[in-house]
Amino acid sequence: MKYQTYDELIKMVAEFRSEHRNLTDDELDKLVKHTFKIDQATLRELEGVSDLIQYIEDGKGTKLV
Repeated sequence: MKYQTYDELIKMVAEFRSEHRNLTDDELDKLVKHTFKIDQATLRELEGVSDLIQYIEDGKGTKLV
């Protein structure tokens, strides 16, 4: 999959995860790493960013400046 910015990658991974909710977390992680050609460290970083974004969208946090 092609992406040019880190933001695009974050968005694409989030959409990919939502389309494959039927998989276990381990299966999904493996598929994400293979599909987007990223390593475990990048995957962990993406998960942290998406958790933060979800936290903010749920109204439980403050917006980043």
